[in-house]
Amino acid sequence: MKKILVIGAVIAVAIAIFYAFIYEKPGAMEEFGRSVDKSIEKIQHGDESTMEKAGRKTKEAIEGVGKEIKD
Repeated sequence: MKKILVIGAVIAVAIAIFYAFIYEKPGAMEEFGRSVDKSIEKIQHGDESTMEKAGRKTKEAIEGVGKEIKD
């Protein structure tokens, strides 16, 4: 039982160190770029539901792979 708690504590500390020192928060320009991308997507596709968006993204990904295979 103590072994499991020690392993869990070590994993928790490792995750905390990762987020404290290694993980980089997105900068101002990256956040701006994301907001521009979201705005463009909203203009192009209007108000679509989550399922419609997932379907569209899946279809676009499949088409992209198809184009890569042909080239």
